[in-house]
Amino acid sequence: MSGLTWWYPVVAWGVAIAAAARSTSRLVRRPLPRWLPIALGCVALVPVAGMPVGRWLHGLGQTFSIPMLAVLLDVVATPFLGRPWLDAAARRAAVCWGTVAAILLYPAALGLGRFDPYTLGWHQPGVAVAAAALAVALMLARNRFGIVLVAAGVAWQLRLLESENAWDYLVDPVYGLAACGDLLLTACRRGARWAGAVAAARVAAAIAIVAGVAAGELRADEVMPREKLDAAWEGAAAELARRADRGSHAELAAFVRGWRLPDAPDRQRVLVIPEAVATPDFIDTPDEQAIWADFVAARQARAAGLFALALEAARSHAKLPTRAERAQTTARQPLAQRSATAIALLYETLRDDPDHERARKAGGWVKRDGRWLWPETAKRLDAGDVADPVRGWATKSQAARETESRPGRPVAWISNHWKISSQAGPEAAAALARELEIAHDVWRQAFGGFLLEPADLERTFEGRSRPMSHGPFAATLFADRAAYVAELGKLEPTIARTLGLYWTPTRTAYFFPLGEGDDEPGVSTIHHEAVHQLFAEMRKTSPLVGERCGFWAVEAAACYMESLTRTEYGWTLGGRDAGRAPAARERLIDDGLYVPLEELCGLGRGELQADDRLPAIYSQISGLADFFMNGEQERYREAFVEYLVRVYTGSVSPDTLARLCGTSYADLDDAYRRHMAHAITTWVP
Repeated sequence: MSGLTWWYPVVAWGVAIAAAARSTSRLVRRPLPRWLPIALGCVALVPVAGMPVGRWLHGLGQTFSIPMLAVLLDVVATPFLGRPWLDAAARRAAVCWGTVAAILLYPAALGLGRFDPYTLGWHQPGVAVAAAALAVALMLARNRFGIVLVAAGVAWQLRLLESENAWDYLVDPVYGLAACGDLLLTACRRGARWAGAVAAARVAAAIAIVAGVAAGELRADEVMPREKLDAAWEGAAAELARRADRGSHAELAAFVRGWRLPDAPDRQRVLVIPEAVATPDFIDTPDEQAIWADFVAARQARAAGLFALALEAARSHAKLPTRAERAQTTARQPLAQRSATAIALLYETLRDDPDHERARKAGGWVKRDGRWLWPETAKRLDAGDVADPVRGWATKSQAARETESRPGRPVAWISNHWKISSQAGPEAAAALARELEIAHDVWRQAFGGFLLEPADLERTFEGRSRPMSHGPFAATLFADRAAYVAELGKLEPTIARTLGLYWTPTRTAYFFPLGEGDDEPGVSTIHHEAVHQLFAEMRKTSPLVGERCGFWAVEAAACYMESLTRTEYGWTLGGRDAGRAPAARERLIDDGLYVPLEELCGLGRGELQADDRLPAIYSQISGLADFFMNGEQERYREAFVEYLVRVYTGSVSPDTLARLCGTSYADLDDAYRRHMAHAITTWVP
């Protein structure tokens, strides 16, 4: 983020405060000294916790467009100029523009209609061309609002706002609402309904002219079938590898050939996304550099195709099946929505092109100083926080102070998404934070469809929503098992049998350092409890999750995370030979122990935890999680994630899972048995 971009909302809020002060004095008919509104506006510059008040106000979500800022500036400057700079004609133009732009933009953004005009703001030509044409017409008519629109275009080119969409420079919700209200009041008071309507129609016509042109550019998002996209990529990669071989660049040829993601049978792939495309050290000759440039270009071309497929998948929830699809009922997905597919394609896009702007924004990242960061990290950088080896993230003043580390004294460690209170020292807290952050990044890929309803996911992929910030989540790291049991025994009588706990009433995950004498690897325990916390807190959920029925799925999703396996490209999740799934296979095939899904889905939390078969059930649900996430070519993954949404939001019933899967529980039981009995494919991560 440039300095101008960072300071723009501070200045804009200062102007808004000053304009509000002057407008209030006019309403109560008590004139203020000319300097007083400006002095009040300077409050936006006052630092609070290391950041100006204007930046804190910016966090409310209001970004002032250039026309809105011009109107506010005019209010503040009028006492000094002796008369408004925006004369009556310019104010009428400002009102008409704000009204028509708001009517065209915001109803569609709320879901009215199939076409979203906000997408025009990303394109050249687009809404910017309509605004430019109107600006020229207004300036020829000597209307000063034309200068305001030109200023908005210049600000867009300079990326003065944090958005890169032209609409955000031309209109904002407050400006649109104020303009609509002003037009209505004028029409009622002066009988100018027809004049206002004619002016509005003129602006609408100017935008409509460009809308037809921009529609052709929107069609540039034409989707290439995955098979053709992969074939085109394979051909390009093979040719690049042959070029490298001819030049005796063996290392480069191996890199190009090895870029293809290896098969991961019956598993879910989770990809590490780098901050940017990193050129390998062995690229040092002009010939290698030329091949590398073509390789990066080929990856970017495939990324564009993958994102188009992701966007198509995100939109599929609103599409009715064709007659051919209805005839092939066995080949269709049980649910129309394809959120999990959209998210998987999104991350494939970013693996090929880490700087793909639309994919980054759809994934929830924001850009700061050329780097893509999680919003929580960006907020800390905006506030001036720094990375500290003793505290994680800390203010500059905290980092400048030395912290004495005493045994038993809690250490507050702050990572990107967690605030950890550690009695085990900063090193242990840092190690815990690393695993928690891994769990966060993996969860976003594996269960990302849980975060948003399908319609909201579509808007996010289309660039019609703002990144959401989450956390910080709370975690406590005790000094040892004894302290863990002594403290948490007040909350959970069976705490001595556990290696970690997420306690919903306190919204806190509890851990202790696991040593060699413990029953399970510490990393699996951390990931397990982190998943409980992420499901409970990443969206609004019910405090009585699974109390009535469906509680098994809560534990199944956390057990699924225990199958996380490191690979060269990231991780895999699932597999009948990973995590607790082998125990489930043994229970089913060797011991013949199985609780039917119809019974399992009817059990609430208390009933499940009091069941004498609980150890066997825990093994089984680990196998069930693998089946629903990866079995039958991922046929039920979408349904299972949606089932988790219903469980966590309290809208689940005993038959929900069967309905979402589009089949009976008996058929699902049979499919699970086939899945677990099938031979395990030999696979090396």
